Amino acid sequence: MRFPLSRPSLGEKESEKVRDAMASGWISGTGPYVSAFERSLEQRTGRASATAVSSGTTALEIVLSALGIGAGDEVVVPALTFAAPAAAVLTVGATPVLCDISPDNWTIDPDAARALLTTRTRAVIAVDLMGHPCAYERLSELGVPIIEDAAQAHGARTRKGPAGSFGIASVFSFHVNKAITSGEGGAVLTDDPELADRVRLLTHHGMNPSRRYHHSVAGRNGRMTNLSAAVGAAQAERWDELVAGRSEVARLYRARLAGHGFSPRPAEPWASPSCWLHCVTSAERDAAVERARRSGVDARAVWPALSDLPLYRRYAPRPCVHASEVSQTAMWLPTWAHMPPEDVADVAESLL
Repeated sequence: MRFPLSRPSLGEKESEKVRDAMASGWISGTGPYVSAFERSLEQRTGRASATAVSSGTTALEIVLSALGIGAGDEVVVPALTFAAPAAAVLTVGATPVLCDISPDNWTIDPDAARALLTTRTRAVIAVDLMGHPCAYERLSELGVPIIEDAAQAHGARTRKGPAGSFGIASVFSFHVNKAITSGEGGAVLTDDPELADRVRLLTHHGMNPSRRYHHSVAGRNGRMTNLSAAVGAAQAERWDELVAGRSEVARLYRARLAGHGFSPRPAEPWASPSCWLHCVTSAERDAAVERARRSGVDARAVWPALSDLPLYRRYAPRPCVHASEVSQTAMWLPTWAHMPPEDVADVAESLL
């Protein structure tokens, strides 16, 4: 493809930190760049504790395990999202319960979620879908723990705070297509000291931190490597630049596509969304994607609604009408920080 879906923005700062990590010989987990990256995430979100892990999916699995969620438990998950939240619930032995989204912002609908609560509901995973924060004030009224999945929302905010600061715990992804990347990687953030200790214990093989090789629980190796964290630490220093760069690309797309039948995703007045991948809707989405791809543009239809997939539809007790509708009309356009304006123009032209 002439224009891939995304590209990482890597420069001398990232190279310098990686070279330093390599020269130190400390390239595995628990290195100094891991700690530095964790501290930067705490400062950025205002959270008391951050634990860097190997991926955003690992982050979800670990926080669910740390909360004691398992067989016989239910976790409400939005029907429109990448599959990781529902898969993580299944991985820990619990049951995902798929919930429809709000057409006003495409995040989980608090009223629909309330209707799905049972005596077995242990948590709600609220995904800040494509950079738009969830309605956390309303979700907090449900009376169950909220886990914020901010994987796609670096730099987003509500009037109450930044993405990554909500719920009993929050998770980030630093996959290569995210605004802030470590190649692969993720993090769990929380203000609960006991939960933070449990997350770190599970991430490090369940090994007692004060007694090496003494395991108090069955954990896993969920650690982020020092090499990955070196990249992440450099990216964190460029956080505002990288987030602003994608926002500018989104602005250029909106200007180029205005009046051509492509609508940007909706946003609430109480939210300041960030741009992960610029998303538009079209009644002729599939034809537009095909035109773009014939021109060497890696435009993509968004994920199908989980409630429409054979693997997951059994977990949808009610129709997820809005999730299905968005999944059939929305598409992503190539997006990265500092994408040249002429590239944005070429991509936009390929859709027409």
